Amino acid sequence: MLTKEQLLFLHSQGLSKEDTFDALGMTQSMYYPIMKRTNKLIAYNTKPCKNGHTMRTRSGHCPQCNTAYLRFSQRSNEEGFIYVAVSERKNLCKIGFTHDIRIREESLNRTYYADLNDWKIKFAVKSKCAGKIEELVKMRLCSYSYQLDYFHDGKMQVATELLNCDFKKVESAIIDACKKSQYDYKVVLNRNGENS
Repeated sequence: MLTKEQLLFLHSQGLSKEDTFDALGMTQSMYYPIMKRTNKLIAYNTKPCKNGHTMRTRSGHCPQCNTAYLRFSQRSNEEGFIYVAVSERKNLCKIGFTHDIRIREESLNRTYYADLNDWKIKFAVKSKCAGKIEELVKMRLCSYSYQLDYFHDGKMQVATELLNCDFKKVESAIIDACKKSQYDYKVVLNRNGENS
C-alpha cells in the first residue's frame, strides 16, 4: 500500500498510483525490467534510502530526496541529443541528455560539474528516442559507472553520470545501442567535436 505521504508526493509531481509499481521483496535488477516494460516510473516498498524513503525510480534513485531523478525517468520518450563529454584532466567521460549541446557544454564548465571545468562534448547523436538510448547505454556501461562528490549551489552534490572508461568505448556503445534497438538517429558531432 502507498502511504499518505507517498500519495501526496506523487500528486505534487503530477503522478498517480498508475505510475507506480509494488516492488515488495524485489531487488532493482528484478523490478527494473518489469517497470520498463509496463512503463511505470516509481517503485514503492523498496529498500529504504538514507532518509527512510521507500520509493525508487527505475534507475534505483530516491525521487523524494531529489526530484531531478524523476525528470530523468520521465524524459525517456523525449527527442534530443545524447552526448559524451570528456574531462582530459581526470580522464573521465560523462554521458547525458540535452536539448542544446552548446549550452550544455557551457553549463557543465560554469557549474564545475564533478568539480571539473575542462568538459568538452566530443560526440553527440540526435534522436526522437534520445532518452531511451541514454538509458540503454548507461545500462550497458554500468560496470564503468563512477561517482564524485562535489560542492555546488551551497551544498554537496553527487555527479552520477560519470564513466571511468575510454571515450571510444562510450561512443561505440551509443552507436551500437542505436543500431541494435533500431531507433532513428543522426550523428551530429563526431569524435573530434566537429559538426557532422
